[in-house]
Amino acid sequence: MMTIFLNYFVSRLPEIGKLLNQHIQISGIAVLVAIIIGVPCGIMITKNEKLSKVVLSVAGIFQTIPSLALFGLIIPFFGIGAKPAVFVLFLYSLLPIVTNTYIGLKNVEASTIAAAVGMGMTNFQVLLKVKLPIALSVIMGGIRIATVSMIGTTTIAALIGAGGLGDLIFRGIATSNNNLVLCGAIPTAILAFVANYLLGIVEKALDPLVNKNVKTKNRRNLAFVSILFFSFGFFQIQKYVSKNRYTVVKIGHKTFTEQRILGNMIAIMIEEKTPYKAVLNELGGSNINFEAIKNGDIDIYPEYTGTSFLSLLGQKEMLPPRDIFDKVKEIYNEQFGLDILEPLGFENTYALAVNRDFSEKFGITKISDLKKVSKDSYLIGGHEFMERVDGLKGMVQAYNIDFKRVNSMEPGLIIPTIHSKKADVGVVYSTDGLLEKYDLVVLEDDLRFFPPYEAVITISNKFKEKHELVEKELDKLKNMFTNKDMQILNLKVTEGLDSEYNTAREALRSKGLID
Repeated sequence: MMTIFLNYFVSRLPEIGKLLNQHIQISGIAVLVAIIIGVPCGIMITKNEKLSKVVLSVAGIFQTIPSLALFGLIIPFFGIGAKPAVFVLFLYSLLPIVTNTYIGLKNVEASTIAAAVGMGMTNFQVLLKVKLPIALSVIMGGIRIATVSMIGTTTIAALIGAGGLGDLIFRGIATSNNNLVLCGAIPTAILAFVANYLLGIVEKALDPLVNKNVKTKNRRNLAFVSILFFSFGFFQIQKYVSKNRYTVVKIGHKTFTEQRILGNMIAIMIEEKTPYKAVLNELGGSNINFEAIKNGDIDIYPEYTGTSFLSLLGQKEMLPPRDIFDKVKEIYNEQFGLDILEPLGFENTYALAVNRDFSEKFGITKISDLKKVSKDSYLIGGHEFMERVDGLKGMVQAYNIDFKRVNSMEPGLIIPTIHSKKADVGVVYSTDGLLEKYDLVVLEDDLRFFPPYEAVITISNKFKEKHELVEKELDKLKNMFTNKDMQILNLKVTEGLDSEYNTAREALRSKGLID
C-alpha cells in the first residue's frame, strides 16, 4: 500500500506543488500581517490595564468563532478567494501574538527596568534594548503557535476558493479517496514542522542571551532563512507580473466530483480554443457560487436549472424542464446581469437511495414506501440539502414522512455510508457512478417532488460581452453528455483511476471537442 501511495503522490506532484505554493502565500501573509499589527498592539496595551482587558477579550472572541462559520460570514463583504481567507486567518492569528507580547513584556522584572532607567535610558531605549530582548522568547512562542495553527486552519480556506492544500483534502473526502486526502494532509503537516523549525532559527539568532559562538552560527542560519524568504517573495512577484500579461477567466465550481469535472471541462475548452487562461476556484455550495458570480469574483460556473429555479431564485411553481430553463434565463438576465447557456445534455437530480438488503427486507422501491419505516430510519444528506426548499423540509412535507434521525455530511461520504449500513437512507445525485458500483436501490420519486436539474453553464453578461469567443466555444458543449456518460466519468474519478482534469480532457477528446 505504501508503494501505491508513493506512486500516486509522485503522479500528483505538479498539482501538490502548485497548491503548496498557494498554502504558503495565504498562511504566510496572514501571520505576517498579524505580527505587524499584533506585536505593536501587545506593546501598547502593557501601559493600560483596562485597554489590555478589552483588546485581549476582542481577540479571544475571534478565536471562539468556528473558522468555517467566519469564512461563510465574510463572503457577502469580501467575496471569495485569497483576500478574505487572509483576513480571517489574520484575525485567528492575533490572539497568541498579542497575548504573548503582552505577557512577555509584563514579566520583565521591575528591578531590571529600574536599572536601565537609572543608567539614563529613555522609555523607547528601555523597550528596545531591555524589554523586547528579554521578552523575545515568549513573543516568538506566540508567533510560532500562530503560524503552526494557521497552516492547519488554512486548509478550510479551500471552501471559499482560496486554494491551498485543503483543496486536495476536501476532494479526497468527497470521493472517498484516502490517497488524495494524504496528498493534502502530509504536505500540510510537513509545512507546519518546517515553519516551526525555521522560526526557531530566527528566535535563536535574535536571542541576546546566547553566547557569542552560538549566536554567530544562528545568524548564519538566519541569513540562509532570509535568502529563502526573499527568493520565495521574488518568485511570487514574477508570477504576478507574468499573470497580468494575459486575460484570466475565473471559473467556479462546487465541492463534489461532477462539478470538478465540469469545471475542468470549461477550463480546458477555454485554454484550448481561446487565447485566454483559466483559473479554477473550488467554492462551497450553490449560494456561494451564485454570490461570487454576481460580485464578479468568478466569471463562469456550472449549475443545475432546478437549483437555480427553486433554491437561488425562490420560485415555487413546478414547470416543465424547458419552461424552467427559460424562466431562469429570463430572471438572470433581467435582475442579475447573468445568463445560462443551453443544457449540456444530462440531468443530475436529487434522489434517495437505500441498501438493497434494506429495500428487499421492507419492500421499499419508491419514496412513498418510506412511510412504513421512516419513524425507525436514519437519513443522511448533504449540508445544502438540509436547508433548501427543494430539499429535506419540502420533501418530508410532500411525502408526509418523519425520520427518526437526520444528519448532514459531505456528499462524497453518503453512498459508502449507506453501503456499509451505517445509515438507512441517503440523499444522492442521480449521476453518481458509485450507485451502480455499490448496487444501491434508487427510490422512485413517485410524487415527482424533485424538479428537473439540467446541467447548464452560468456566465456573467459583463464578461460575455467582452469575450464573445468564450461563449461561442462553450456553446459547443450543448447536449454533448448523457446521464450514463456522467456516471462513467464520475466513477472514474471516484475510483481514483484518473484525475478530474485528465478525465475531463479525455471526455472532451472523445466527443471531438478538442484535439
